[in-house]
Amino acid sequence: SKIPDAQAAYENAITNTLAGLSGANLIYESSGMLASLLGASYEAFVINDEIIGNIIRCNRGIEITDETLSFEVIKDAVEGAGHFLGNDQTINVMETEYLYPKLGDRLPPAQWEELGKQDMWQKAKLKVTELMQNYPDYITEEQDRQLRERFPNIALVLEVTEAGNGRW
Repeated sequence: SKIPDAQAAYENAITNTLAGLSGANLIYESSGMLASLLGASYEAFVINDEIIGNIIRCNRGIEITDETLSFEVIKDAVEGAGHFLGNDQTINVMETEYLYPKLGDRLPPAQWEELGKQDMWQKAKLKVTELMQNYPDYITEEQDRQLRERFPNIALVLEVTEAGNGRW
């Protein structure tokens, strides 16, 4: 894919899932890459971060112990309220085993519409703007000037405008 769209997302998910399942734990150029590594996108990095987080969680697998089998919790639900929602274990498991999406949307359609109908690309773009506006300055303006003079074709820095548009 040439842009961070559905194709890019499924390509990233499949590639990284298979790499993770093979036992790899360090994969270069696994995130943000587009057009068969000819380009990269900050938005794709943000989207891929969420995808890869889920892949890592899935590849960790499910721990099977007496506690995780939850026989007593199941018994209490069957003989009691008929659900697990009020059980402390449910809350604990939701906080440790479930990954809540940062970009993925789980709102009902009406609420999603009220909040502006943002798709993942739009959310990723906002996240990139937020990250870049809060990115710490590691070098002084003088050091930046010197680097640009010495390496005019290499020392590129992304500037994010107040409107959220990036420019090189």
